[in-house]
Amino acid sequence: MSVLTPMLITTSLHAADDLPKAEAAPGTCFVYTVEEETGVEKDPAAAIINRVDLQPLQYKVEGKPIPETRMRIGILAKDQSGPIPNDVSAPCSGEALAFNCTMKCGDKVVGKFRAEALPTKPADPKANYLRLIFEAPTVLNACTEGQKPFTVPGGLTGLQIILKGAERGNCFQ
Repeated sequence: MSVLTPMLITTSLHAADDLPKAEAAPGTCFVYTVEEETGVEKDPAAAIINRVDLQPLQYKVEGKPIPETRMRIGILAKDQSGPIPNDVSAPCSGEALAFNCTMKCGDKVVGKFRAEALPTKPADPKANYLRLIFEAPTVLNACTEGQKPFTVPGGLTGLQIILKGAERGNCFQ
């Protein structure tokens, strides 16, 4: 699918679930920014966050694909600036373009979220929007060495956040 068909780059894996150095194939970048929120009714997430970036990743270890998709997710809280705190999920489950993901530190679950691609037209398989819902309190970088843990603002749990497709280079800046 075009959403998950990217060029390969090498990256270090930030999720702490025992994968050796792997090649990551980043998919389409999805971004939510407060600046792009327009209309009379403000999105409730706009009071809590400035930005959310999410990018599906497929990994290959020793040239062999790992079938599970992982999500690289980053959140910039309201009135925060600088680099976007981000982390990579454990392998997600789900079907088609709907993913159920967990953030783990070893065997301990430190967060859960759901992401579902929303095609613009029913006949168009390319997703231009993505619905993101945090299902439980979530911590990014809970066990990533050298990174400060970042607790996702609790007010986001259960809220629907709609992210818009963007160029890969627009994620995590």
